[in-house]
Amino acid sequence: MYKRKLHKEISSGLLVLIVAFSLTGCGSSRDALEISDTESAQAEEVGQETAPATPATSQTTPETTTEPEPEKLTYQTGLYQEKTLADQVSVDAARELPEGEYGVLSYSYDETVSVWGNGAEDCLVIHDGDEEYRVEIPWQNMYSAPPAVEAADYDGDGNKEYYISTIQGTGTGVHVEGLYYVDVQKGTPKVSEYTNVVEDFESRILAADTLDEQFHTLHVDFLDKNRESDPEESIDLSLDSLLREYEGNTYMGTVLGDQIRFDFRGGTPFASVVVGIQLYQIANPLYDSSFRVTAPVSMQENGKFSLGDFSVRTNPYDVNVENADGEEQNMTEVYTGYYDLTHNGYKEKIVTKVHLEEENENLTEALHKAGNWGTVAVYEYLGDGQYGIIPLWSQEFAIAHAGNTQIFLTQKDGYDYLVVTSLWSGQGVCYYDYNVLSPLDYSFDRYHNELKGAEHYDPQFFTGLENWLKEDSLLLVATDINMPQGQEAILTTDEEVHYAREYLTVKKEQQQRIEEIE
Repeated sequence: MYKRKLHKEISSGLLVLIVAFSLTGCGSSRDALEISDTESAQAEEVGQETAPATPATSQTTPETTTEPEPEKLTYQTGLYQEKTLADQVSVDAARELPEGEYGVLSYSYDETVSVWGNGAEDCLVIHDGDEEYRVEIPWQNMYSAPPAVEAADYDGDGNKEYYISTIQGTGTGVHVEGLYYVDVQKGTPKVSEYTNVVEDFESRILAADTLDEQFHTLHVDFLDKNRESDPEESIDLSLDSLLREYEGNTYMGTVLGDQIRFDFRGGTPFASVVVGIQLYQIANPLYDSSFRVTAPVSMQENGKFSLGDFSVRTNPYDVNVENADGEEQNMTEVYTGYYDLTHNGYKEKIVTKVHLEEENENLTEALHKAGNWGTVAVYEYLGDGQYGIIPLWSQEFAIAHAGNTQIFLTQKDGYDYLVVTSLWSGQGVCYYDYNVLSPLDYSFDRYHNELKGAEHYDPQFFTGLENWLKEDSLLLVATDINMPQGQEAILTTDEEVHYAREYLTVKKEQQQRIEEIE
């Protein structure tokens, strides 16, 4: 079971604040009582003592590996007095609230909407300015993850609608997490639950019934949102290491994992599931060699939920890669930074590591040696200063065609993004690729082109890429054997910073020059 992180438990395990207002139940039409001046003063005092560890704005240059200092964020509730995010109660505390008393459980990404609850009741209250909506939505206090809420005019009618994601319980079923759409019509909230998410995923994953017996390779096709084949997302999944680990067992098929996960990115809900491998002789699905499918969720005009185009990532974890202590061999960590790449309000940790055969080797020189490589990996923030062990996303790089890659960190419209490019030429073909993505593999923008023969320069590639990369966009790594001697490996470390423009300027001029010569 994955540890779910929609909004971190901000306050302590003790009851930080109980905000009392009379509610006789979700169906009650009684107006909430305003908080007294005394309670407001107490809330302010408590807020100062228990300031939350909310993420600050993203770094543009490497700093220390400690988390950013918290900022004091305020929230205007309309009918209620001004509150701070420190007033958010812990989900443990919410379970102990007396009947009729509700506490703030979580805020939307922009802090303009909050959801209030009482752990003993299947009832949530949405606060948006001076508007208040009671909705019957089940939720439980598990993994220190309260219900999450986002709001926008999703259907274009000029009024806000709300998505709420909750944890509903554990078990063997897939509906452990729930996603709800709340449409307020004439002051009355209408709640719709996404109940067909499993069927929607299953109907668009087309896994082969049998393996390639010689190479132990499984071919999997996927259908896009229009139910047409999406060749860009098709994968050939190697099960060789899995079958060696479970020698004597044979492939049976694929199966969706036991939990559909929902999270929000920039206000849009996303659903993701890990697809496991079923072996005939093994009762439980195996996820050591598997793949994750992620897709945006939207409410359609017909009142039904729908999954958008899939983004597919093979599981980066391999039992044969790590030693018995669970640590990677001969890898030197050279850079650590913190960025909100999932757009959920909490920063993931980005780590660059380089494989060195000898201690104290020069990093860029080491990358020129045969057998040396590096990785960039993104780790999920779990709360309380802890990060996941298995990366949400990872990418290898090396001085070779197979490892040729450039990885940038950038910010656009207040959101952080990874930009991954592969720009090189060989055997008469020049390849232009970039992908703007989040660690959970939703692609925000993608470009691919191949130029053959005398053509080398693709202005559309650079125009599109420059739309994402700014002056202060960080270049984490660039490995490119077609760069001038000495520039084939560029690596940002904790001591040395590189920016996107220094690589792209050289590369653009180089490609234009080759074009003119040809």
